[in-house]
Amino acid sequence: MREAFVDIYCRGLTGTARTTPFGDDTVIWTVHGHMFAAYTIGGDGLSLRIGDKVSAHRLIGQGRAASAPYLKQDGWVLFPWDTRPQELRDRIGKSYRLVLDDKNA
Repeated sequence: MREAFVDIYCRGLTGTARTTPFGDDTVIWTVHGHMFAAYTIGGDGLSLRIGDKVSAHRLIGQGRAASAPYLKQDGWVLFPWDTRPQELRDRIGKSYRLVLDDKNA
């Protein structure tokens, strides 16, 4: 159910695309070809870019997020599917804007 929520929200953001480059069960959302969100169908949650290592570690330390599997780059975390919808939507928007700003810089 949360996967559909993510897809609907991400689809409404300008310049986004839903891709499955690693197989049908791994969904990658991109903006202008750059990843800002990812999940595995039936997986534990949604991986999002947070922006920096310190913020990522803080969220992990607070128990609000986990280390993002397969995304060991600094600034990526996994938000569990039981994250409140409002927070998840806000985090998706922030990840989208981070990637968009980096692309435009």
